[in-house]
Amino acid sequence: MIVYALACNAGHAFEGWYASPEAFDKLSTAGHLECPSCGTKRVEKRPSAPYVHTQGAAPAPAAQQPTDRDKAIGEMRAFLLANTEDVGRKFAEIARRIHYGEEAHRGIRGRVTPEEATELQEEGVNAVSISAEVGLDEIPH
Repeated sequence: MIVYALACNAGHAFEGWYASPEAFDKLSTAGHLECPSCGTKRVEKRPSAPYVHTQGAAPAPAAQQPTDRDKAIGEMRAFLLANTEDVGRKFAEIARRIHYGEEAHRGIRGRVTPEEATELQEEGVNAVSISAEVGLDEIPH
């Protein structure tokens, strides 16, 4: 495993763990890297000393990883569907109302633009970006 310091074009810094430098390059070239804060795919490596994980158990064989990953994604999707209200494109507006006490506290999900995600973060609104791989976009609004 190798850990890289990453950042998106909006300045959100985060780290990514990859099986190898080649795995990072392959994902980056294919456009599969995404900022967890705002969802943009314009992500770059930042200068840092990469950390290479060399101890502990070896990664599971490649054939087992997708099964475990798919199961985890399915569980996350089921949890989010059962415990959140879909507010669609009104997410930023409703998240602000909840944050400022104008609406009852509850779990919501929806869509925001990268600009709205940045504004929510700057205002201190507690919101998390979920990867499209979870499949919440497949639900009709």
